[in-house]
Amino acid sequence: MQSFGFNHFGDATVFETIEQPTPTLSPIRVLLDVAGFALNPYDAALRRGEHAVDRPLAFPIVPGTDVIGTIRAVGEQVTDYEVGDLVVGHSNLGAYAEQVALSHNKIAKVPANTPLSALVGLPSVGITAYNLLLVKLQLQTGQSLLVEGAAGGVGSMLVQIAKAQGAYVTGVASATNAEYVQQLGVDQFISTTDLAASNVHADIVINAVSGGRDQAQGLAHVAENGRYVSLNAVPPTSDNIETLAFQPEKGFRDRPALTYLLELYTHQQLQLPVAAKFTFDVAGVRAAHQLLEQHHQPGKIIVMK
Repeated sequence: MQSFGFNHFGDATVFETIEQPTPTLSPIRVLLDVAGFALNPYDAALRRGEHAVDRPLAFPIVPGTDVIGTIRAVGEQVTDYEVGDLVVGHSNLGAYAEQVALSHNKIAKVPANTPLSALVGLPSVGITAYNLLLVKLQLQTGQSLLVEGAAGGVGSMLVQIAKAQGAYVTGVASATNAEYVQQLGVDQFISTTDLAASNVHADIVINAVSGGRDQAQGLAHVAENGRYVSLNAVPPTSDNIETLAFQPEKGFRDRPALTYLLELYTHQQLQLPVAAKFTFDVAGVRAAHQLLEQHHQPGKIIVMK
């Protein structure tokens, strides 16, 4: 089968078409014929070699965690899925390929009559937001939440999950993304440039900005006895504020997250727009990665057959 990967680190042009054997099907895995995959910032960091030390991988490296496709075969212990099922899945790596093998605990059936492009980018950002809000923080109805980076992938998921849980949500993003963030259902929108002068305080403040910029600014808007969370490292603070640098944990599970997210989608409580769609070939992957490193409109960058 064909996959799209690289044999050395560099810019988007390092991608090449690579012939690889069909993935091994273990007893608890399913084999997918891939219809498409989505890009995440981690993919670009992996390609640039930024994780060569903390996650050493042998070349060729085939990125990709968000995938959608049809089950071609199932392992002998898989009883909850069958050949022909259309599923969305969360792979450890390797989704930039014609086929991928995934645990049956890392996939979920696509609801009927759903455009594939609407869900292909959901797993990584949605699972992160679900585990942060509902597993780690155990967000309660009536709590207030302020999300910095509300127009981003994880940020937009945080907003929508929090609203579904009955929280009061303030979304913070660039003024150019005000309409988009408001469409997500925030109770209040504040532009990034206006946040410092705002007197808004929230029980939970989450910095979901790429790279974790403006940490000190977010800390200033935590309510008394509130919590501050970042998807990046948290700076030291002299204030009596509980802080958390959120990271994935072994106890987190993909299946309940995907099930919850698809339930929201079917009830029209969740949206994830497509910023750009590219062709399922090495040229498409290269172009997609070039856009990934630029400032682009809100939504996921996807590659589809």
